[in-house]
Amino acid sequence: MSSSRSLPIRRTFAGLAAGALALGLVTACGGGAQDAAGKELVYWSMWKQGEPQQVALQAAITRFTRATGIKVKVEWAGRDVVKQKLPAALTTSKVPDVVDQSDDTIRPFMVTPGVARGLAGVYEADVPGEAGKKVKDVIPAKYSQSPALRLPDGQPYMVPYSVAGIGLFYDAATLTEAPPKDWTAFLALLGRLKAGGRTAPLTADGEQYWSDSYWMNYYLYRTIGADGLKAIAEDRTGQSWKRPEVLAAARQIELFAKEGYLLKGYDASKYPEQQKNWAQGRAAFMIMGSWLPSEVGSYARAGFKPASMPFPEVGGPAKGEEVVQFGFAMPAKARNVEAGERFIAYLTTREFADDLARTASVLSPRADAFVPEALAGVKRQLDSVPATYPFAAGLSVPGWTDKVYYPTVGELFNGRLTAQGFVDKISAVQAGFWKNQGS
Repeated sequence: MSSSRSLPIRRTFAGLAAGALALGLVTACGGGAQDAAGKELVYWSMWKQGEPQQVALQAAITRFTRATGIKVKVEWAGRDVVKQKLPAALTTSKVPDVVDQSDDTIRPFMVTPGVARGLAGVYEADVPGEAGKKVKDVIPAKYSQSPALRLPDGQPYMVPYSVAGIGLFYDAATLTEAPPKDWTAFLALLGRLKAGGRTAPLTADGEQYWSDSYWMNYYLYRTIGADGLKAIAEDRTGQSWKRPEVLAAARQIELFAKEGYLLKGYDASKYPEQQKNWAQGRAAFMIMGSWLPSEVGSYARAGFKPASMPFPEVGGPAKGEEVVQFGFAMPAKARNVEAGERFIAYLTTREFADDLARTASVLSPRADAFVPEALAGVKRQLDSVPATYPFAAGLSVPGWTDKVYYPTVGELFNGRLTAQGFVDKISAVQAGFWKNQGS
């Protein structure tokens, strides 16, 4: 889960099974339980005490200690563990050995300031209980070798345990026609749904600006690419927002409010009201990360069958899929490096990946892991591309999304700015942001 996006992921991770793993754990980072006696590590987690994820991870920690002899002192620190708690700790001697968070939070708060440790050694470690397999063998290159997951020296800084793709989710039980492939066909479908009057074409939690921004993200990805969006964001003058592709994207988003495609009241609702409305069949489409089906499971209407389609083609040459990776990182000042690396390697097994996918309804980075039915569409999206990218190709500027991008896109999405007004405002806001940064 990303603290910058405040992703409201609720479900649990399943724990690792013991048994054969306990007997067969061997990694490139060390031996078995006997030669690990007395060793320990400190782990600060993004999850809070009592959350399902915390309960499951605590069970896995217990099994890890039983299998290896390594004790884990864990603190369930919550969503700001990397953004706020870790920076303060780095000025003291009380530094954790392992933290977990999303890549789009680890980059600006650990990689940019140079406080992340390279994890090349973990990728060379054996996967416990899986003879002949190393960690680098079970995590596809499209995730592990993304340039945005690399330190300046080329080493990876994170080992993911789940990946979240972005899809246009709908109820396959009611929307039975083939999903439209291009933007023109998609708008035509929205028009038919509006004319039918039984359901709104779209909905969104209007104040969740990070999720509203997916529309802008993907339209620009399809025209100028993730690198293009990153270049615009890094323009100190803000003038790059005046590219014609940006205005074209803004005009399409402007249509949603202008044509009444969005469920009435979306712009004044609070999370998770609109997710509930979507799951109750009051709106046809909702763009969101692959955590959406699990979040609406408790209040979906009878017979609800969540499925997803990719963002429509818009005629541009750029193709690709945005992915948020959730995983483990280690501070450069970590003291118990070997124990920390063994702990991370322990959580890359197929058994853990399957349990995680089934219990938490998430996608694993492992290609061979179980795929929840509701996420089959997102899985196909990710499998269809040779490479994935994080938001804006790994933009790593603390504060830019919250101060420049999300609120301005939110005003456009909620109908408070025209397309031209969006371009003019974000250009000025970004110039001011960089001026305040001393650039």
